[in-house]
Amino acid sequence: LFAVLPPLRAQASPNVLFLFLDDMRWDAAGFSGNDIITTPNMDTLAEQGIVFENAFVTTAICMVSRASVFTGQHMQRHGITSFGTNISAANWANSYPDRLDDAGYYLGFIGKQGLGNGFTGLYGTYDFDKGYNGQGSYFNMTIDGESANGRHLSKFMGDLAIEFIEDAADPAKNPGAAPFCLQVSWKAPHVQDTGAGGEFPPDPAYDALYAGNTIPRAKTDTQAQFDDLPGFFKDSGAQGTKRGNHRFGTEQKYQDNVKKHHRLIHGVDVQIGRILAALDDPDGDGDTGDSMVANTVVILSSDHGFFLNERHQGGKWYVQEESIRVPMVVCDPRLAATQQGKRVSQMVLNIDIPATILDYAGVTIPAVMQGRSMKLIVDGSPPADWRTAFLHHHPHLGSVFGNEGVRTENFVYTRYPNNGNEKQLYD
Repeated sequence: LFAVLPPLRAQASPNVLFLFLDDMRWDAAGFSGNDIITTPNMDTLAEQGIVFENAFVTTAICMVSRASVFTGQHMQRHGITSFGTNISAANWANSYPDRLDDAGYYLGFIGKQGLGNGFTGLYGTYDFDKGYNGQGSYFNMTIDGESANGRHLSKFMGDLAIEFIEDAADPAKNPGAAPFCLQVSWKAPHVQDTGAGGEFPPDPAYDALYAGNTIPRAKTDTQAQFDDLPGFFKDSGAQGTKRGNHRFGTEQKYQDNVKKHHRLIHGVDVQIGRILAALDDPDGDGDTGDSMVANTVVILSSDHGFFLNERHQGGKWYVQEESIRVPMVVCDPRLAATQQGKRVSQMVLNIDIPATILDYAGVTIPAVMQGRSMKLIVDGSPPADWRTAFLHHHPHLGSVFGNEGVRTENFVYTRYPNNGNEKQLYD
């Protein structure tokens, strides 16, 4: 898409397209070395942007992570530890969307909010608010009064994103031709608890995808690795163990569910391709003279990872790579050709995303944000004092065990303060 770029628009600040998946671990894409899953559009962003090979989240559960992505703060500072809590007005005033709103950006949000009850509409920040409450459903979804009418949720959200781009380019909707920022928060590949198609229901168009493949087991998908976990992981109600056994406990379950998980990610990739094409032709008339491509920074990431039976676990929550490590791609088409396609090793976090968005927009980063902008790394001038360790902190939610962990470049240390202060150290 970005191989031949039209001239830069006169607009000083770039547009920002933030593509945010749910439960997508770092290795669930072609560009990260997965030779089964097909993600050609994500791969293109990686080829033309910067891939952060060591990207992590500070809390591996959706409501906390999403609050961190809006505010740039650790859980201990933003205070969101439950699904029913909204971001406070004071914290929202220092969030990246509110700061962009103050700077005159045309703002959109589509998809899963992941916390509170309609909070994206609570403060009147968005020009285009298509957020939904709760976990949502892959089929028969209604967003802002509009029914999916048989469309898979991922396609429905793709259609809404294209509608936003059309509006952002429409002088009647965006009369000042303000730069835009759109966050598309996909449900995929998160499980759904109820509804048609089981827990990982992809778009039926992709039902045959990977049918001929055999998904290999991870090296850590062994009884020995499970046996090395603290004893309370072996309780019958322990959610990670319970969900791992339920979803992946037999070879048939493992093959079926991992393939569906991969199909869900492929379905999002298809929609990303449609959205990028819409950027190149916002009014859909076949003429790319109004293309927004050359001035749109694209960020791709996820709220946390997901166990696919490593250590016989399902879900996330804990300080293991499969749970805390996520994809992170920043694609700025204005980058020098020598920078595009680079892979960098700096340790970046989900709390860095809002600071990065504000930095690209030329907006002052609030002092209350604990993340740092990744832009200097993208531009090829990484700060010498960049972090080499970070804190992961997860609330205690019954049989999802509270944990505190420090991840360095080589080690991860964890303790479980609500379970006898049991400790782990992994190389």
